[in-house]
Amino acid sequence: MSGLARNPCGQCDDCKGPNDIHQYCRNTEGGNGVTVDGAFAEYHVADARVCCHVPDAVSFTAAAPLACAGCTIYRAIIVSEVKEGAWLALVGAGGGLGHLGIQFAKAKGINLVAIDARDEGLELCKEAGADHVLDARKGNNEVVKQVQDLTGGRGVHAAVNVSEHPTAAALACAVTRMHGIMVQVAQPDEVCIPFHEVWTAASFLTCLV
Repeated sequence: MSGLARNPCGQCDDCKGPNDIHQYCRNTEGGNGVTVDGAFAEYHVADARVCCHVPDAVSFTAAAPLACAGCTIYRAIIVSEVKEGAWLALVGAGGGLGHLGIQFAKAKGINLVAIDARDEGLELCKEAGADHVLDARKGNNEVVKQVQDLTGGRGVHAAVNVSEHPTAAALACAVTRMHGIMVQVAQPDEVCIPFHEVWTAASFLTCLV
């Protein structure tokens, strides 16, 4: 995939750490198609350690979005540690990452709450199969109430935020129960969360880059 690191060093702390941090090696040749050649041609030069075979039953057209958007949101769901039958909120669910996240979560048996603030985004959430679709334009208090009504008054076990809206991270924390996890995927210039949302809701915040 264009952008992936070419030839990680294999010696640094990131390379020798858990599998999900190998990508952070700073001692690579560069990024395929970004800072080194080997992407935009008939044949693509890539590091076998970051490649996988596409099954015959999956077309290249269907597989292409999974290489970036799919990997990103799937890892966010894994990092959230939400198990089958538990509750996950996806803030900004009606977009490129979100609609894939909805399908992944449902396939894993997770109870998903899809939250968006655009008519077309809310419709995409429904088309992707979300059972619970909430409109963030109703305000944090109303959305939190709706989530608590669904979860027996406690909130979701974890939330994943893929929206860069200034209030999205705070909403993700607000709908998360005490001792839950909020995974920040979106990359705005600043992530703004009122302290009481961290203290009373998501007690653990992880940023996924």
